[in-house]
Amino acid sequence: MVILLDCREGEPDRTGSAATFEGFFDFETGDPRRSGTGIPRLHVGEERLWGFECWWRLDPQREGLTDTDRTDLEESKRLLRGLMRDARRAQRAPRQVV
Repeated sequence: MVILLDCREGEPDRTGSAATFEGFFDFETGDPRRSGTGIPRLHVGEERLWGFECWWRLDPQREGLTDTDRTDLEESKRLLRGLMRDARRAQRAPRQVV
């Protein structure tokens, strides 16, 4: 696995780091769970990341972060910024009274 984007604030950026999938776990207790009932946990260097703290993908060829990954991430960020902008505009729009 490779970390495509580390989404944590105030932590060292692990973008581009190799990771190992440890399985699915309960977020509060850390107990192992089955797929669909737990949260993925990744082992990166000396630390563990929850699957929702980063964007990641399988990397069976051990290519690391590729140019395609960078392009896809920039496109995803652009789309996300557009959605956030549209949501802010929708909140500011005057409501119509029927």
